[in-house]
Amino acid sequence: MSREAVHEAFEAMLKRWNGLRFLDHRDFYGVPQSASDARHWVLKVLSAHIAASGEALETVELLVSEVVTNSILHSDSGHPDEIITVGVGLGERLVHVEVMDKGSTVNVPQMRPVDGDSLSGRGLAWVDFLSSGWGTDYDPEIGRAVWVQLTYR
Repeated sequence: MSREAVHEAFEAMLKRWNGLRFLDHRDFYGVPQSASDARHWVLKVLSAHIAASGEALETVELLVSEVVTNSILHSDSGHPDEIITVGVGLGERLVHVEVMDKGSTVNVPQMRPVDGDSLSGRGLAWVDFLSSGWGTDYDPEIGRAVWVQLTYR
């Protein structure tokens, strides 16, 4: 994604974030290690701004890991020379994390039915269960954004 496209993507993201305070963003390569790097980075950013319970931060950690992993596995950004951008923001007792990638010509983020023997396919069901809300946005010029929110005490 070019610098101009990244700037446009963040402008679009900020419009979706109406009422939220943007804290920071960071780029990660489309490699498996980035899921771990992203969740550690998000926790570092959040711990500097909120005093949430350990349980809430553990849940955010799991949500970030799942959404970034999905981006790596299912988007066109899941390559060592591609970038996945993670943004973090806060609302009133609300954490907002957004993961932006190139999107995919064959995959759309959605919960899929799985049987008891499936080894994959449960990630967004976990995101749906654990989060206060989540969703996706797509722009053919900018790419896909998957956002997740969690309320905390």
